[in-house]
Amino acid sequence: MKLLISILFISFALAGCAKKGKVYQFSSKGMEYLVSEAASGNKIANDSLSHLFDLNLPAQSVINKIAIDSIKNNSGKTFFGVLIEFPNPFFNRFAVYDSAMQCYLIDKSLNGYLSLTSINSEKKKYFQVFEQFISKDVLSFKRKNLYLVKGDTVIPALRFYTQFYSPTDQLIQEVETFTDDLIGTKILSGKGLSPQQNWDTFSFDERSLKFSSVNNYFEKIILQLVNQFTIKPGMPFFYDQSSALKELGIKLSIDSAQAYNNYKNKKEKYSLYLPEGWKAIPGVSYKKIINAHPEGTKFFSVSLGTSFGIMKLKANSSAEDYSSFPFKNKVNGNYTVRFTEKQLIDRKFYFCFEISCYTLKYLIVFECPEILYEENKSTFEAIINSFWMDC
Repeated sequence: MKLLISILFISFALAGCAKKGKVYQFSSKGMEYLVSEAASGNKIANDSLSHLFDLNLPAQSVINKIAIDSIKNNSGKTFFGVLIEFPNPFFNRFAVYDSAMQCYLIDKSLNGYLSLTSINSEKKKYFQVFEQFISKDVLSFKRKNLYLVKGDTVIPALRFYTQFYSPTDQLIQEVETFTDDLIGTKILSGKGLSPQQNWDTFSFDERSLKFSSVNNYFEKIILQLVNQFTIKPGMPFFYDQSSALKELGIKLSIDSAQAYNNYKNKKEKYSLYLPEGWKAIPGVSYKKIINAHPEGTKFFSVSLGTSFGIMKLKANSSAEDYSSFPFKNKVNGNYTVRFTEKQLIDRKFYFCFEISCYTLKYLIVFECPEILYEENKSTFEAIINSFWMDC
């Protein structure tokens, strides 16, 4: 009976969207109902929201917050920003729809406590999402996200940190100037910290429709402080799919992980999620950055000109045995992850990851054309973060 009621309600909500040239305007309550139903596993509701959630993952009956805001573009078309926050941030979502429920954006990368507002500058309109989250149990972050609404498109235009607190350090980045072409910030620091520069500038690029800073001083300082912070044993930091599901009390096996990950290698004891269009072939060759050539699997996307290789290493070996790049960064969670900085070689970015758990150890080499990296960064991160090993 509940399913029948849901079907009738959703059908009624979507019916008549084009009658007499009029577009149905969802009420906030109607949208909240659809989101709640989709999160709890209702396929019809989830389909109507352009697959907002992955129904292969556990249904989420508890939602911390649903916030909805709207923006009209210059031609009068209304866009609805929908923000959903869960107790487990792995399931957080921000999506944008129009009145006919056409989806323009779904962001699955938001952490912690979230808030949503809209901004109308002189010529541009934005949805603004703030994040507040804790890492390593004691490091506190705040982050600002701007999503530009221009014509019939919605584009992530800016993401930067606005606050960092640790037991010993405090940093704040305040927005002092906000125009259509420029965002100017002021960097404030606590005692003992001397930033290289106490201001920064984010310029708007008309081709990419994004704000960016040449130096991004604030983020550089934060990364340096985080890397210097000594993590206590057992503190989670590398927050991937496995970490998120284990936090829910779900113990994954190599088979049950496939409910989400669509590529599995039982022999090598790992799995991951490959988006549509990605292929896997045996054999890995990254001669530019790998000194030796362990046997592995190469995954590639022809349309993106991007590939990555996964190679199983011997338990007593290390990534430095194969790569000359320094593995300066390290995080600990369910796995121990060491990784290199982004390396630019012949107009391609390269990253290397060493991921280990007990006696299992893997080297992942990632390669992407420089021009395509920023635009597809979230896709690449989703692939890497889906990596799961049977340890």
